[in-house]
Amino acid sequence: MLAMKGDEPFDSEAHLFELLWEGLRVIVYVEGRAVRVQDGRGRDVTARFPEFARLYQQIPRAGTVLDGVVVALDDEGRPRFRGLMPRLVDEPLALDIAAADPRLSFKAFDILYLDRQPVMSYTLRRRKEMLVTAVRPSDRISVPESVETDGLDLFDAARQHGLGGVVAKELDAQYSPGRTSLSWQAIRSFKRQKFVVAGFTFGGPWRGKMAAKHRSPVESVLLGLYDEDDVLRFVGEASGDFAADDTTIEILNSTTANDCPFGEPPAVDKLVFWCRPELAASVRYSEWTRSGALRFPLFDTLRPDVPPETCRFRGS
Repeated sequence: MLAMKGDEPFDSEAHLFELLWEGLRVIVYVEGRAVRVQDGRGRDVTARFPEFARLYQQIPRAGTVLDGVVVALDDEGRPRFRGLMPRLVDEPLALDIAAADPRLSFKAFDILYLDRQPVMSYTLRRRKEMLVTAVRPSDRISVPESVETDGLDLFDAARQHGLGGVVAKELDAQYSPGRTSLSWQAIRSFKRQKFVVAGFTFGGPWRGKMAAKHRSPVESVLLGLYDEDDVLRFVGEASGDFAADDTTIEILNSTTANDCPFGEPPAVDKLVFWCRPELAASVRYSEWTRSGALRFPLFDTLRPDVPPETCRFRGS
């Protein structure tokens, strides 16, 4: 079940409000000692998260299916999607994930099956009660706290702490798998969208004694969206902190190409490396200009879990 985009935060006695966790949306299946993790595209990603192999100890009732988000927490306990990057890219770029990562946690916010029986037809209020009884919280799994009525206060708190926003959910709504429903509204504290990465500009020396200590070979990424004719259109150039992000640089370098993937090459007065349009990126920005470009885009992270062909102009 997917959330509609909400425009403004609000208070409502008919809703509960949760933090919008920046992570990988997954479904977790538990049957006895068997645990399976499936991503939003229906792929089995269990092997990429060995940390969750023993979740059955926290979910003792067989035939339990949970919906939630895998998050990588920083030192202050805030989710950072970049921490998940090594789990999402294909070999050989993926880092060694044989050892458990103490930062990874599964935030279970809904329950779909309990004791092998579907519970999606129950109201959200009832499902939350069942979820709390089905999960024994630990460092690896928890049920995020939610509040009723006071959506504005939670949104303000999320924004002050640099979090993504809130999700408003109707208390009496059923769970509708495979649907984008107005019963769930994602209200972000800033605008964010997924874009195709079609190239990057050169930021400094790759290596050598003359290289600046904090320079990165990547200065910015060139972003695009597909139009209604499936032509990739340039929408902006996003800067970011690439100097301390070797994984992103390695992935970008692996996709370089000779030809420009845009239908019309953009006028960029820098040294550009084109990329095959195989990757999506999450980007924050202030607004769209009248000419159809992003204003103040800021690169957040690559999203290998997002098919680039789904990055389209609204309505395309």
